[in-house]
Amino acid sequence: MSGNGARVELRGARRQGPAFQFDFGGRVIDAYQGETIAAALIAAGEWTFRRTRDGEGRGPFCGMGVCGECLVEVDGAPRRACFEKAAPNLRVSPAQAQAAYAPRAQKTAAAVRTLTPEVLIVGAGPASLAAASEAAAAGLDVLVIDERAKAGGQYFKQPADGFAIAENRLDAQFREGAALYDKARAAGASFLFRTTAWAGAADPLEILAVSPDAPLRIRPRLVFLAQGAYERNIAVPGWTTPGVMTTGAAQTFLRAYLTTPGKRVLIAGNGPLNLQLARELTDAGARVVAVAEAAPAPGPSSVLDAAAMTLAAPGLMLEGASHLLTLARRRTPVLYGTALSAVYGQGRVEAASLRRLGADGTFLDAPERRFEADAVCIGYGFAPQSELARALGCAFEFSAARGVLEAVRAEDGRSSLENVYIVGDGGGLGGARAALAQGALAGQSAASVLGRGGDAARAARLRRELRRAQRFQRALWRLFEAPLITSQFADAETVICRCESVRKGTLAGLCEDGWRSVGSAKRATRAGMGRCQGRYCASMAAAMMGPAPLGETSLFAPRAPGKPVRLADIAAYAED
Repeated sequence: MSGNGARVELRGARRQGPAFQFDFGGRVIDAYQGETIAAALIAAGEWTFRRTRDGEGRGPFCGMGVCGECLVEVDGAPRRACFEKAAPNLRVSPAQAQAAYAPRAQKTAAAVRTLTPEVLIVGAGPASLAAASEAAAAGLDVLVIDERAKAGGQYFKQPADGFAIAENRLDAQFREGAALYDKARAAGASFLFRTTAWAGAADPLEILAVSPDAPLRIRPRLVFLAQGAYERNIAVPGWTTPGVMTTGAAQTFLRAYLTTPGKRVLIAGNGPLNLQLARELTDAGARVVAVAEAAPAPGPSSVLDAAAMTLAAPGLMLEGASHLLTLARRRTPVLYGTALSAVYGQGRVEAASLRRLGADGTFLDAPERRFEADAVCIGYGFAPQSELARALGCAFEFSAARGVLEAVRAEDGRSSLENVYIVGDGGGLGGARAALAQGALAGQSAASVLGRGGDAARAARLRRELRRAQRFQRALWRLFEAPLITSQFADAETVICRCESVRKGTLAGLCEDGWRSVGSAKRATRAGMGRCQGRYCASMAAAMMGPAPLGETSLFAPRAPGKPVRLADIAAYAED
């Protein structure tokens, strides 16, 4: 098994121009215009992007800049390979453990720029684009910032710049995202890409961000936090093996960079995105060896939920049915009531095993099934990106059913702070359709709050759209209802905190000694202190630490910087 990914063409998108080369640890890598370093390395079969202090290899995991597992050195400086574009003659090498880095002089940062839009929107996904269109159309000065290179977020992923695009041939999801971006720009909204929001204050309202040109101090009258969600992971033996990535990461590599994560792919998780990815990968020529869905197979009791979903969003139901029919026609196994139990491989994924899942969230006494694969994609639901909102002081409540924090907010996204809105999945999971309706409703609300009128009739229609989307989502959750999985299938040697390589046995030992808070575990083990700041390990650690009901204080407290930034950029604010 080669372990290489594959460069593919999608309908309406293809590579253009000749290949160029860069160096990766002494090996010449071919790349094409528009590709990230990560996409080029995956296509070449290179999966070890960094080394831990224990010498373990790690590869890209989240594909959206959250986890830090794709860290490489580019011309001597650490960079996230899933964001960094490939370029001719770069010298790239796997990033070494933090202790192995030699001190480097920081480049002097540019002077801090102060921006004063009326409305600042953090994120450029569905909720953001809808909000920007409405607010800008009402005459407000709207600025949208996003750390990615293009608008669209996780749902409306767009082909990267550099590819030849025939927009009239792209699929409906691509086209809708492009149209929303064009609409927001036509209304007058401004966009800053590759711009990372890393801290903020609520009174007076201020967001600190870093753009490619300069550190920014943004002082809006209203801020919309539309940062979306990232995928929940589960910890099983081998889940940190290079070649394991989230479902969303695999879809990003495919839809944005026209690269499959492997030729034989196993997908495991909970929810319809896994079925969509399986269909898209098979469309691109990859073989999906199995899709393991944690929810039980739909039965007679699912009829009412299916009917409710069809009434609320018939197009989405038809799309979901199309995915299932296509997978059946291609003889792709969809295994219900089944979960990932282990991943195997020396240096990269070689195989994975699945086991039947009981209603109580334990494995049934049945044989495991082992599949050869060169990539494993996992997606067990989502968690809101709530760190900046929590740091600002917005109120959150813990949803035991979803296992995540949800913002205390109105239908239009207004949070517990009067000048802060939280729209879309960043405040609570509702899906893209709900995010679009809520974002547009928030834009209408901003126009009213800032004295630009607002369209009461349109706001009423948007509320109806939002409630219809919420009805669809509630029925979808019932249809895909499954036990909440965290780390119960991990053994003592399984890593829980990917960034700091803290293992389950270490955390279990603290529990046996009476430690009962993630804060104390963090101080004792460094769990949650890495580049992802606990986004992936906090909920698993909290579930282990005690039987008490989880709440906001059960998780790590958010701290600035919320995303990795250079010390020189932070120092620039002190000199401002």
